[in-house]
Order: sequence, then C-alpha cells, then structure tokens
Amino acid sequence: MRTFQTFVLSSALCAGLFLTWAGPPLICRPYEIGNAASLPWIHSGEAGWKAGWDNADPNYDTRHLASDTVKILDSGAPIVVRMETLRRAVIYGSRNHDAATELLNVLRARADAPHASAAAYLDYGYAVETMKQMLWVYKQDLTNGVDGHALVERAVAMEPGSPEMHFAAAMVAQNQRLPGYGDHAAKALAASSDALLATNAQSHLK
Repeated sequence: MRTFQTFVLSSALCAGLFLTWAGPPLICRPYEIGNAASLPWIHSGEAGWKAGWDNADPNYDTRHLASDTVKILDSGAPIVVRMETLRRAVIYGSRNHDAATELLNVLRARADAPHASAAAYLDYGYAVETMKQMLWVYKQDLTNGVDGHALVERAVAMEPGSPEMHFAAAMVAQNQRLPGYGDHAAKALAASSDALLATNAQSHLK
C-alpha cells in the first residue's frame, strides 16, 4: 500500500508534468480510448489529464492483473488502447509487486515465443519502459534491466508503415529524447484516418 508521502510525491510529479511538460509521460498522461474495454478505472467525467493520472479502482483485485491485462491485449485491441491498458496495469502493479512480476513474465513469454508478433514485442517493451518511469513508487526495478526501448523499436521495424506503432515509439522516446523520437512523432502526427490516434498524438506529442 502506498504511503501518504509517496502519494503526495507522485501527485506532485505528475502535476508538474501538466504545467511544464516534464516528468514521466508514460505514467502521468492518460490516453483517450473512448468506450474501449480496458482495466477497471474510475472516470471523473473529465477528458485527458483532467480526469487524473491515477484513478485506479480501489476495489480491483490485483491478483487478476496479469490475466485481465493479457485478455485485453489478446483481443486485438488498438495500440492506443494497449498503451492505456499497460499504463493502468503498471499503476495497479505498484500496489502488488507479485502481480506486476507475473504480468512481466507473461509479456516476456509472449515476446520470446517463436514467430512472436510485433504487438507482443510492443506490449512487453512498453510495459517495461512504463514501469521504469514509475520507479519512484515501486522503489525497486522489477524489469531486470530489460531494454524496453529496443523491443518497441523491433516492433516498429516489423510494421514500419503503422502510425500507431510510431506513436508508441515516440512516447517511449519522448521523456529522454531518445534517438528516433522526431521521426516517430512526425509519422504519428501525420496520421489522419484514425481519429483516436490523431486525438492522442495531438495531445501527447505537441
């Protein structure tokens, strides 16, 4: 369970993000997913970051975190929905490290499988990098030093024409301005046929 001091620190860091566009974007900036299925979340009626970065349902049983998360990912959810689902999963995992470790193990197994899909690499890499950005709450690195950025780049290489993949890669690279950020962001922002992607790219990359 988070202490009051940890909650205050978390809120302060994310509040600073909204004012200065600094901080851990994979955690503090929720994605708009409309009515798409994701992990349980309490919605305030506001959109975007005004709804709050951590509106986790206090009644959610985190023992089901891995199975619930993978069920959504395996349903063929759009990439933006996958990103928001993994963001929520990492926040829930900060309250149950065993559940977070189980989730990482399942995602790693999907990425290590023969003929793994681009989505499997993306899911694992994105979860790893999101968890690293919440180290100030976890207090320990459960990722074992895995390079999530490289996994996401591998996913993009498998589907280079996907603006959604480029959006995910841009978000991973954004905080540290890693190589390729500008190219990924430009390709994501150029997409106009996917309204959900366009909405999120405009709000998160500009």
